[in-house]
Amino acid sequence: MNKPILYLNKAEQNNAQLIRLLYKPDKGLTELIKRNDWIRFDAKIGSYCVKYEPKNINLLKDLFSDHAIVNTFYLNAVPKLRADEIELNKEIRFNNILPVRKKKGNILLVPVKEGDNKTLLLKFKRNKAIYDIVSTRNYITWNQKQKCYGMQARLSMLKGFIRDFEADVKINIHHSLFINDLEIKQMLLEQQYEKRAGFKSCPKELLECLYGGNYSKNTLQIYHYMVLRFINTYKSAGITQINNFSEKQINDYHLALAQSKRYSPSSINQSINAVNFYFTKVLKVDHRKEDIARPKKNRDLPEYYTCAEMKKILNNISNLKHKAMVMLMYSSGIRLEELLRLKPADINSDSMQIFIRASKGRTDRYTILSKKALEALRVYFREEKPKDYLFEGQFGGKYSRAVSGMYWPKL
Repeated sequence: MNKPILYLNKAEQNNAQLIRLLYKPDKGLTELIKRNDWIRFDAKIGSYCVKYEPKNINLLKDLFSDHAIVNTFYLNAVPKLRADEIELNKEIRFNNILPVRKKKGNILLVPVKEGDNKTLLLKFKRNKAIYDIVSTRNYITWNQKQKCYGMQARLSMLKGFIRDFEADVKINIHHSLFINDLEIKQMLLEQQYEKRAGFKSCPKELLECLYGGNYSKNTLQIYHYMVLRFINTYKSAGITQINNFSEKQINDYHLALAQSKRYSPSSINQSINAVNFYFTKVLKVDHRKEDIARPKKNRDLPEYYTCAEMKKILNNISNLKHKAMVMLMYSSGIRLEELLRLKPADINSDSMQIFIRASKGRTDRYTILSKKALEALRVYFREEKPKDYLFEGQFGGKYSRAVSGMYWPKL
């Protein structure tokens, strides 16, 4: 019977010299190794090892002489060359630019009127960590009528609450609460990031320009994030220095984005639009568009669900509201934001059309209404009886995008 071959190979781990024991799977050899506690398995190396010493080589030869052929030919062999990722002469780095805070949970601020008093109710799932924080704040009190914690609806109170809680809790604002204070809007947009040394908040002038131009919420959030990432990439540069960047420096930044291979051409183009908007519209710097290089976009085929797949999805949705929403989106091609803005009067069963106001590009349009979607809407309408919006949230008003399901069910 041929003996198995046990290869001894030199290795290094944490600056320590080791001898690796390499062999083809053999139950007898493994059992013998396990009986000798001076031979340890190293998970990082992925094999049994002992300390590299001449006496250990002799001990291994003696131990396995009757069970295997001990081969020391590869004991001092040079390991195979392995390529590692190394960046040379690259000043722009995208590692950990905007580190995200780890949150203990979410709080939704819901505005309510109780007589002449305006209150912000704190709605959150049962969470001891959040409860321990909320219950110790003297400006937050228990609302006996609403059976939850609340505080006075004042700008100064809200600013203090955000500063107090942003490190531990994700703060969400109910869409019925209208806030015009740009400082609060900025605090909410940047609450998820760790404010380490050198962190630069997005210039308020950008938000003023976006809100003043009546840009969509989605555009505002994207432009804010892209500019925030841009200015925080340059850790050692102040905002005044960044504001004086040339077209070449902007191009170098986006070229580095493309070369990092972490961002799609679409994301890079969004960054170009946002940074160019900041320089031309906010700073009034005359950067010519033709001098800003843009990557070519991928022409990917769109993904879609077949009729059979959609039938399977709909059969697994028991909630009448959600089923009506999905049927309406699939049959009409309506966008999620457009869907959430719909009002009962926008559904015209006579012409079998849906009126969509303030669509993409701030234009109104019509789209088709299928018979089956109309039937589902009628069943839902009789059951839910919505008032202001076609699809309303738990506390009334427009249904929140956060709970409306931005992703379709998995098949």
